[in-house]
Amino acid sequence: ALRWVGPGGEELERLRLDPDAFCAWSAPGNATGGLVYGHYGRPQDLAQLQARGVSARGHLMLLRLGRGSPAQKVAAAAGAGAVGVLLYPDPQDTAGPGGGP
Repeated sequence: ALRWVGPGGEELERLRLDPDAFCAWSAPGNATGGLVYGHYGRPQDLAQLQARGVSARGHLMLLRLGRGSPAQKVAAAAGAGAVGVLLYPDPQDTAGPGGGP
């Protein structure tokens, strides 16, 4: 499960994760940290965050799928010090003809 936790440690929301989406190469354990949005997780996206004074160190990164492999995104996030990565398919990138999935 993914838990959103408030500043006082209280659980704000719990999202069930799809066990079929498990990545067999993930490190075992739990990752806890703030959330940093990193667009596609490309080097230029991470450089733009750094230029704005935003650090991924010790945080989870939320990254869109597309414009690079998931492995490249995770490696770049790890190189920036992120403790975990959440990848999501944005409908803008994955919609078929007519806007459907």
